Amino acid sequence: MSNKDNVYIFGHKKPDTDTICSAMAYAHLKREMGLSGAVAYRLGEINQETAYVLEHFEQAVPQELKDVKLQISDLDIYKPVTLLESQPIKLAWDIMQQEETSRLVPVVDAGGKLKGIIGIGDITEIFMEDGEDISLSKYEILYENFISTLSGSKVGGGYGYEKLSGRLFIGDVCEGVEVSDKDIIITSNADEAWRLAYQYDFGCIILADGKKPKNFENFKCALVCVEASALKVANLIKQAISIGSIMKPKDIIAFYEDTYLDAVFETMRNTRFRNFPILHRDGSLYGILSRRHVMGVPGKKVILVDHNEKGQSADGLDQAEIIEIIDHHRIADLQTNAAPYSRIEPVGCTSTIIYKLYKENGVDIPKGIAGLMLSAILSDTLKFSSPTCTPQDEEVGRELARIAGVDIDAYASEMFKAGTNMDAMSVREMLEVDQKPFTFGKASAYVSQIMVMDLPSMLARKDEILAEMEAFRAEVECDLITFMVTDLTQNGSELFAVGGAKDLVEMAFGMKPAENSIFLPDVVSRKKQIVPILTQMANTPS
Repeated sequence: MSNKDNVYIFGHKKPDTDTICSAMAYAHLKREMGLSGAVAYRLGEINQETAYVLEHFEQAVPQELKDVKLQISDLDIYKPVTLLESQPIKLAWDIMQQEETSRLVPVVDAGGKLKGIIGIGDITEIFMEDGEDISLSKYEILYENFISTLSGSKVGGGYGYEKLSGRLFIGDVCEGVEVSDKDIIITSNADEAWRLAYQYDFGCIILADGKKPKNFENFKCALVCVEASALKVANLIKQAISIGSIMKPKDIIAFYEDTYLDAVFETMRNTRFRNFPILHRDGSLYGILSRRHVMGVPGKKVILVDHNEKGQSADGLDQAEIIEIIDHHRIADLQTNAAPYSRIEPVGCTSTIIYKLYKENGVDIPKGIAGLMLSAILSDTLKFSSPTCTPQDEEVGRELARIAGVDIDAYASEMFKAGTNMDAMSVREMLEVDQKPFTFGKASAYVSQIMVMDLPSMLARKDEILAEMEAFRAEVECDLITFMVTDLTQNGSELFAVGGAKDLVEMAFGMKPAENSIFLPDVVSRKKQIVPILTQMANTPS
């Protein structure tokens, strides 16, 4: 299956358990519904909690997706016939005369690696040369290619060389002319052929016009009979020239299959060439790209889960075709060229929506997939304790636990324990575990969140945390960095904040100007208890 047949299903950057598990569960559902190219991807490294979930339910980590920009591999490009350097240019010419083919033929080695290209102009230039300027040694002509191009029949003897390198005679030979066993002569007279073989030391005699010689077996030189006239034979010799003699081996403008179309367009604007070889990264040929291939190219088909905000999504999303959005967040800033199927519901987890889609389409949920969706719901709702949790989430979660054969309390305890082990993590890594960009009024911001079971140990690192937040803010040049450290044992969060827009946090949560953190009891949801309030503060007239 080529890339153009794929449907890319992914969640937001800095993926959490809901993002990964929902993408995987929805990809499975779409494949069961007949969309064979549906594949789940991730936009970044998975966190410790998600790693535990995937290992527990024996599921592979999805492949990382760098972006959804258009690449050559997304195009339906021409897969050409390739030739070797040793083959005659007649074969290249024949290929170029076929309909729907390129005017460029790639030349490869025995392993399929590109060696050069030959274009229609390279061949016509040979045919436009004066006959007197063509000698058998000017270009490489293999003897076997020469005979096959003439459609010749070997009658006797043999030419003693792999390549033609002598002179070419047509008709009579004048007295006193020195002839070597590299030379070739063309005649239409059978008796003359016999005489030439007897009197001269030619390497090969071409007998034209379909004539047949008699008693030729005793001569060393090769005799080849052809149906064509002597004049036509002389003209056909050019067609036997080896492709390697006239191909372009250097300064070839080529692209790789994963080259972005942006780079292709830039090159096309600055060159007159119309066709370009495309290579695999190992140097073997992938295909031929022409200018017509890049006209009106549709974007990659993508399905967004657990987000609908451009800043949280894959790079190059504006080049993609968004065909579906499955989410439980606020509607943000995405713009689409056509109306996608959208399923956005005010529930605590995307997997709750996906569960309903399984039921609505009559698709059974496998045990492993049920485990993934249950994990997503437990993670997003903090085992049904978050204010974002709805009765639907809890009802669906308990049904998924039954399908997966999981004890919710025991499993959630182990999952949260795996996800809250911060011993080996740097502060920067903790900031990036679950980090999302937002805009609050005119202020650009990042809101990070981690779950812990030992808040005092985190508070002991307060100075280190604030210093790393300031360093990150300087790198990304934003107005506000906030960091929620949510303690699952206390059901509350320590909220850290730095930046010029820190006053939004002060107004929203009562943080003192001289402080950089505040404990917020019963605050555990970024989506419902932090982001909406900061948005409201930013939009409230001063």
